[in-house]
Amino acid sequence: MKKCLELFDEIAEDKDNFKKFYEQFAKNVKLGIHEDSTNRKKLADYLRYHTSTSGEEMSSLADYVSRMKENQNAIYYITGENREVVDSSAFVERVKKRGYEVVYMVDPIDEYCVQQLKEYDGKKLVSVTKEGLELPESEEEKKKFEEDKVKFEDLCKVMKDILDKKVQKVTVSNRLESSPCCIVTSEYGWSANMERIMKAQALRDSSTMGYMASKKHLEINPEHSIIKNLRDRVAADKDDKSAKDLIVLLYETSLLTSGFSLDEPQSHADRIFRMIKLGLDIGDEEDVAEVAGPSSCSNEVKVEGAEDDASRMEEVD
Repeated sequence: MKKCLELFDEIAEDKDNFKKFYEQFAKNVKLGIHEDSTNRKKLADYLRYHTSTSGEEMSSLADYVSRMKENQNAIYYITGENREVVDSSAFVERVKKRGYEVVYMVDPIDEYCVQQLKEYDGKKLVSVTKEGLELPESEEEKKKFEEDKVKFEDLCKVMKDILDKKVQKVTVSNRLESSPCCIVTSEYGWSANMERIMKAQALRDSSTMGYMASKKHLEINPEHSIIKNLRDRVAADKDDKSAKDLIVLLYETSLLTSGFSLDEPQSHADRIFRMIKLGLDIGDEEDVAEVAGPSSCSNEVKVEGAEDDASRMEEVD
């Protein structure tokens, strides 16, 4: 292994040669980080990733650290299916808007690699999709966040009761910008991407799926008009049927936008159709009339050829 590392060092001195080398052997480097605890720290120097600011060029973790803000003490990253998906993610939006760089880990083996690589150069690797994300905040922002938690406490309780075992908890979020809510996972559980990878494995261990599957937390955006309106509706009537539908719909939509899949897509579709009917002011009785058709509204309507069919039936008898 020592000779391999010496060879890596030589290749790394030439940027173009290292780029070609990395295209061919990136997975081997990442596999080494996953399996070789002795040389893990050294191998991490050879990792290259696209980031939220790197454009088409790939960046080393050392380069990332050199660009970190003065008050930043963590390396922010996100795992996902591809660069386009993670770059448009609601999780990345606020981090980018506050001027922090996010590492894009879009190779399936990255999920295994980052489980072993907890930190780099003394900086903890922190997933922006998991519980416990703490972005540096001013005292004013901290105060507002505490006030929002009090304002939306009742809504969080109602949403948790409606969603029941679908989520472990519902909390106010400080990681969202334009999205009304998102699904985050526990710090030590699987990410949405890892759950997708495991579900795709033909020889997956169903018992492992049981206890390692993502523990989901729903976070709501206190600044979003949907959440504000929902809080008012729930405050007026906790048993509002349409509010319950909206809460479940928000949860299911958040599952999709957060990278999860739906267990019951038909139920999700039915819920959307009910919301569309409400928007179009269509009542259930109109659906019944459409399905039944005009012939069911009158006993006088005869079906052509019915008498001939009946006489033929009598002949058979």
